[in-house]
Amino acid sequence: MKFKFSKHFSRKGMIIIILVMSVGTASFFTASKFFDERAAEYKIATTNAKGFRAFLLARAGMQGGLGALKKIPEEALYQSGIAFNPPPVPLGGGMIYYKIIPEDGKININYLVKTYDQQPNLRVMEMIQKLYEQLGIPKEKIFAVVDWIDENNDETGGGAEIAYYSSLNPPRKIKNAPLYNLSELTSIKGYDRALVYESLKPADYDKNNSQDFLSDEEKILVTDSDFILSNNITAYLPYKDTSDERININAAPFYVLMSLSEFMTRAAAMRLLKFKIERGGYVKELKDLEKFAEFQVKTASGFTLYNELAGDGTSISGGRVKTKGEIFKIIGVGKVGSTVRRVTSLFDLTNDQILFYSED
Repeated sequence: MKFKFSKHFSRKGMIIIILVMSVGTASFFTASKFFDERAAEYKIATTNAKGFRAFLLARAGMQGGLGALKKIPEEALYQSGIAFNPPPVPLGGGMIYYKIIPEDGKININYLVKTYDQQPNLRVMEMIQKLYEQLGIPKEKIFAVVDWIDENNDETGGGAEIAYYSSLNPPRKIKNAPLYNLSELTSIKGYDRALVYESLKPADYDKNNSQDFLSDEEKILVTDSDFILSNNITAYLPYKDTSDERININAAPFYVLMSLSEFMTRAAAMRLLKFKIERGGYVKELKDLEKFAEFQVKTASGFTLYNELAGDGTSISGGRVKTKGEIFKIIGVGKVGSTVRRVTSLFDLTNDQILFYSED
């Protein structure tokens, strides 16, 4: 039996069928779009949740570093070997890392300009010039930093003032104030990320400096990390009027040590390294260095190298070095799955103050 529709019904039925199909199709696409949007929102929410957990872990890592600095004697931190960079700790479904870096073993480029009269600090300039020579950086780049920091508009050497920065495309505003952190250096004429954070090691360095005939101590005297500018300089604002230009010799890398004085020698740096190793990695008293012949070299002023470096042991003595660390960078890292968050702070241990804080 063949089922037949009337012409009237067929036309009307067809219209209804088409309408139903259209509504069904539209509903399907609406539902699919709704599902995709909700799925995307769920993915975003999940990622945000992981990010927040990772951030909390990073904060916990930074707090762990602060606790280590406050509760563990500095000598023990150095002698433990791993206290500045302990293994990761599993917690809360993720991992916590922290790292402590003594920052006053580096040269603070903010000290290039004296705050009380805005004039160049010749002693710090001498140290940075010697450092730049060793790393193959033109000394003229120092003047651009001086101009960036000082409050006047007088161009120094090969530096740059407002006329240079305003002519850039796009224009840039000169700071005329100290840097809050080292990353600001990349905004200054002649500097970029590669110069500040990447290795400046000459291509033929290893070929011309074979380690085949070096002692174990000599092999660790200069490492690959020493060729990175950011491992030798820092930038921070001291707490109130507590600026201290002296370099912490327990944390100073080789090229910083060699920049301390015109009369500093590789032999003296080597003697210091050996003495640190003998003492478990930490020199407690500057006075202990006076007995070594390498530090009895006479300077142009008639003092010994030891006297020039140590002064009378106070921050106002004219001495250039110290053994006690005061400024530390603490990096806390939290990781949940592939999501990573980092918290960084600069901490003044002596004054119990955080000088700088950032999250990323």
